[in-house]
Amino acid sequence: MTTTKQCRVNSVNYKIPAKLLSEGYSNAKTKKNTRETLILYLSPAKQNSKGINLCPKASLGCLMACLYTAGHGKFNSTQTARLNRTEYYLADRFLFLEQIAKEINKKAKKTNGDLAIRLNGTSDVKLVEQLCSMYEIANNVVFYDYTKIPSKAGDKIMPSGHRYMVCFSRSEDNEQTALEILQNGGVVSMVFAKELPSEYKGFKVIDGDDRDDLMLDCEPSTIIGLKAKGDAKKDKSGFVIQ
Repeated sequence: MTTTKQCRVNSVNYKIPAKLLSEGYSNAKTKKNTRETLILYLSPAKQNSKGINLCPKASLGCLMACLYTAGHGKFNSTQTARLNRTEYYLADRFLFLEQIAKEINKKAKKTNGDLAIRLNGTSDVKLVEQLCSMYEIANNVVFYDYTKIPSKAGDKIMPSGHRYMVCFSRSEDNEQTALEILQNGGVVSMVFAKELPSEYKGFKVIDGDDRDDLMLDCEPSTIIGLKAKGDAKKDKSGFVIQ
């Protein structure tokens, strides 16, 4: 789509943007990826007109430390654009996903090797599952995400044939689940206050700030360590490991 269309559904105004997905080079972390990358940013949690929670398992510590307003997200224009995409998704999910499919396939044709797609940049909903079940997606596409939903976590092959790697995200209220996922060969992200340890509770820790698509290449039962940023540096909930 090349134009912006003004829409109104149930008294909520939103625009259909020319592009929904951001290029990997537009983000400080995804620009380090070894693969060409596209990422989708929505408004997290209940930051939408319908009050629908797009981060249903987010803990209090996670919500307080959310990176939604970090980087470009600190600008009102960026937050407005993310809210607009969210209203579009909630108002017309089919048209929204159809546009995403077109954007992915257009980029995939120009990409040598794998094209990495992260649809939950600031959300935690079943966008990949919906997309792959409804539209034909280019074969060189791989999906990855973070989640706090245990059933979503894991390295899987979708019915469409696409790889979908989902890293479980540890918070102050789900560490036992995180450790069980690690014991079963899964990959878990954890936020640390200062320097990253070489291991945590017997599991190897690697530097997750190195690049965003690292989970696609790491070994099973690995912790992707992230250093506390923004409001997370002030965390007292236990979300950040001291």
